[in-house]
Amino acid sequence: MVPENHRVVAPEESDLRRLWDLVVRNYKVFLISISVALVVAYAINKYSVPVYRISASLLIKESPNSAQNNNMNDYLNSNIFGINQNFQNELWVLKSSPVIEETIRNLGLSIGYCRKDGFQQLEAYNAVPFEVILLRDYIQPVNEWFYITFRDSSRFNLRVASKRATFRVPDQYGYSYQKENWEFERNARFGELIKTDDLAFILKPNIAHLRHLHTNETYGFIISEVTALTNSYKQQLEFNIVERDATIVEIVLRSSSVAKAQDILNELMAVYSQQNLERKNHIANVTIGYIDSQLAEISDSLSQTEQDLQQFRSSSQLLNVTSQSNELSAQYRELQNQKAELLTNKRYYDYLGEYLSNSEEDYSELILPSSMGIQDQVLNNLMSELITAHAQRSNLIQNRQERNPLVQRLTIQIENLRETISENVSAVRRASEMSIDEMDKRIQSIESEIARLPRNEQRLGGIQRQFRLNDAIYNYLLEKRAEAKISQASNLPDNMVIEPAKMVGTGPFFPNRRKNYLFAFVLGFAIPFGTLLLKNILNNKLEAKDNLAHLTDAPLLGKILHHVRSSNNVMSGFPKSDTAESYRALRTNIEFYFRDLSRKSILVTSSVEGEGKTFTALNLAVCYAQLNRKTILVNVDLRKSTQYFPKDEKPVPGLSNYLSGQADMDAVISTSLQVNLDYIPSGSLPPNPVELIAQGNIHELIQRLKESYDCVILDSTPLAQVSDAYLYINDVDIVLVVARFNYTLKKMFAMVMEELKQKGVGNTCVVLNDSRLNSDQYGYGYNKRRVRGLKDFRNWWTRIKNIFR
Repeated sequence: MVPENHRVVAPEESDLRRLWDLVVRNYKVFLISISVALVVAYAINKYSVPVYRISASLLIKESPNSAQNNNMNDYLNSNIFGINQNFQNELWVLKSSPVIEETIRNLGLSIGYCRKDGFQQLEAYNAVPFEVILLRDYIQPVNEWFYITFRDSSRFNLRVASKRATFRVPDQYGYSYQKENWEFERNARFGELIKTDDLAFILKPNIAHLRHLHTNETYGFIISEVTALTNSYKQQLEFNIVERDATIVEIVLRSSSVAKAQDILNELMAVYSQQNLERKNHIANVTIGYIDSQLAEISDSLSQTEQDLQQFRSSSQLLNVTSQSNELSAQYRELQNQKAELLTNKRYYDYLGEYLSNSEEDYSELILPSSMGIQDQVLNNLMSELITAHAQRSNLIQNRQERNPLVQRLTIQIENLRETISENVSAVRRASEMSIDEMDKRIQSIESEIARLPRNEQRLGGIQRQFRLNDAIYNYLLEKRAEAKISQASNLPDNMVIEPAKMVGTGPFFPNRRKNYLFAFVLGFAIPFGTLLLKNILNNKLEAKDNLAHLTDAPLLGKILHHVRSSNNVMSGFPKSDTAESYRALRTNIEFYFRDLSRKSILVTSSVEGEGKTFTALNLAVCYAQLNRKTILVNVDLRKSTQYFPKDEKPVPGLSNYLSGQADMDAVISTSLQVNLDYIPSGSLPPNPVELIAQGNIHELIQRLKESYDCVILDSTPLAQVSDAYLYINDVDIVLVVARFNYTLKKMFAMVMEELKQKGVGNTCVVLNDSRLNSDQYGYGYNKRRVRGLKDFRNWWTRIKNIFR
């Protein structure tokens, strides 16, 4: 048994130390990965089209609820959605497709321009030496890039190629068709009509930019549909509420052209303000239109009455009217004024009743009673609710929300309001007619008294009364028209531009050079680190860094370094190699641990095939022979024929021949060219190796070899695959279990070591084969290589920093 004071268990490494070792062992992988990531980041920074962030802010005012105020100006100043203006509703209007679509049309963005700069295609907004003019209502290829190469200041080459081109009249949903692999090329001049069955347009020169034109420069343009552009910009625009309780909206647009984005944001706010003002002026415009139509009718009657009055006065010589006539005339005039007001109100009610009965649910042109000076609070409120409900439903339908349940509820509300207003108007009209009839009776009473006046005065009074009536109605309408004009002129939009569009920051939003390099470095490190870490976690094979104390109690006697050459006899072929030195270290450890054994018999085995037990047995035997120890190597693996010295070996009897009684011990022992080293080959492969070993005289053979040689090394079979070695394992002094780096399964190795322990096999030790040179191995010649590797790493890192500095 190995002395207990020789069983030294190395302290367990920390997780941080293991991670550091993982990085150091694979530093070349990390260097390559980081280098590739930095190169990719450099390419992105150099060849990516820069994108800028443009921002503007708009204040949207909220109107308080003023339904109780009966002043006509409050109605004229209100917008089409009703009395009060909601911030969320206005924000939705600002985002709506009609506002964005009008912005695109006003700026003429349906035709986009670009400039080719190497591999980059840069947007050229208002900076191209030409302008594209499309023929009206003509088929055009939509969403296809045309590229123009200028030959001189007046001639150019136009070309376009598409795998599948779509043709239609832009912004019309009529006839369209597609063509596969469509190409078009034409040499043309500025001002020349370029026309085929598939396209028609003219390129007009832009003198301001044409003077800076360089030949062979390539520009491009694309014909886009306004609807598609609207949907695109609707997704690109960001509307951010700056604070929870504030009504200020920040509008953000990311674009490669700062000037274009600024124009879009400024025009968007201008269009929204203009539409808001138009909605506010809508009622005033409708009122003014109605008053103008009434003025036209009254003006004709007033002109005719004035003409009759002048003619009568010129033809008759009339004296001043008496005091009685003046009194009657004053009473008559007062009654006529009251009748004029009643007639004006009745005209409005007749108009309203006819409008409600004939209008096809379009109530946006309704005139509120307060606009005509009619103080009917109930009717005012009902009509305001009708206009509000109609406007909300129209807005939902305009934004393609016909299936919204709110549309159905608003339709029912509109119908109920219309019926209620119609009934109210009918009742008011009947009351107005009764009032007019009563007024006519009073007027007739005054007229009967006036009839007793002289005939000429009576005619003059009638003409004057008619003139005064028309004049009163005319002046009343002029006054209302002036009030409507004043309200229209004093209207202002319910929003205010806080900050015009401007670029955020001092440079492009993308690409961010520093962030890209930092991200590339982190990613270049994280990908291999994560891959290696995951591989290490999922790896069920033995690694050099693994603490074998977790798998077995047996001591680790040596680590055989990785051998890169084809020869198996390292000790003879490459005596100065690191691998040969590691076998010498193994031999030293065996001598130190088992110094009480003058003669040693060593069984070399493993868990499974391929772990290097034969390689270890051969080189360990040569290593002992070089120590002037008489050594013999026995191939006890009767299942697989192995040649230790292929150039020297001849067909001779082997172990199987001895065990079967066909040859004696002297006949099966062969001498190698290595001094002090003999070997016994396996011989011919028997059909029943286990029975042959069990029935043969192998115990006697091992005992005689131990008496004749200083060191007996048995090259045995794998313990986890076959049980041959257990038949003679107790005849040897030392059992060396070979485990191979990154090959041996941990569970298999632990199972074999546990089985050896349970069977009471003593002096069991472990040899780690194919170990890679790393930081946990020290020794003469090894540390020098490690230091050189770290020095190379520092030199490489210095060069990388100089490149990107």
